[in-house]
Amino acid sequence: MRIFKIIVTILLLPALCVAQQHHSGGRSYLSAGLTQIKESENFGLVFSGPSLNYRHQLAFTSKNRIIMIENEAGAAIPFSKGIPALHIHLKPAEISWLFRNQKMNKNFTAGPMLKLEYDYTLYPQLQSAFDYWFTNISLGLNASFAIPVTNHSCAVRVKSSVAGFTSRQPNYRNPYWYDIGVMHALRHLHSGLQFSPPGSYNTSSLELTWEPHADSRFLWTYCFSYAGYFNDPALSIIDHSIRLTWNKKKHKR
Repeated sequence: MRIFKIIVTILLLPALCVAQQHHSGGRSYLSAGLTQIKESENFGLVFSGPSLNYRHQLAFTSKNRIIMIENEAGAAIPFSKGIPALHIHLKPAEISWLFRNQKMNKNFTAGPMLKLEYDYTLYPQLQSAFDYWFTNISLGLNASFAIPVTNHSCAVRVKSSVAGFTSRQPNYRNPYWYDIGVMHALRHLHSGLQFSPPGSYNTSSLELTWEPHADSRFLWTYCFSYAGYFNDPALSIIDHSIRLTWNKKKHKR
């Protein structure tokens, strides 16, 4: 828990460092897609179903630097052989420090990223007494490249974790001890946090964005995201979605 408090403090530091930055506005995102989950404790079953997510982003810019602060919440209802599940995804904070070289290529930005992320799943008909979770506090990389085209623009963004701290449910829990519920979930999500080096887990995403014209209030993005925990109990989560983005302020011509 002490480690968790230290990392949360680090996540909040950028909010104290943006006073000298220019606030370039906020963006809100709504995405719908398909989520697939393979939990090793579920006998090899793959659960697939619709998902809905909301994300908000703030950006603070200077000449050669961008600080991005994002958060996200969403849910999915996947099925396998008619068996339903409930999957909840929360990302309270993702902080990126992006840098660009105006002389070399002003359309390319890259830098480190720090995030706190939760995935929480229930299988009421399959594992009615237990909840399943994957918590990761990750340090990674965030890079983007804008492709200007006449009258509109495209952009590519890639994110990937490198290392961090993770929490997963234990391999075995007493089948006579029911531990689902809100209070149990809050306690579990940070239980047994341990350092996870490269190769033990990964969370990555790819975003392809199309902006119809320069002063558009709306943007369309194809999003692919992956979360994998490679130790026992292994887990993989894949999500494909189409995201609608709307700007709070119109771009200036």
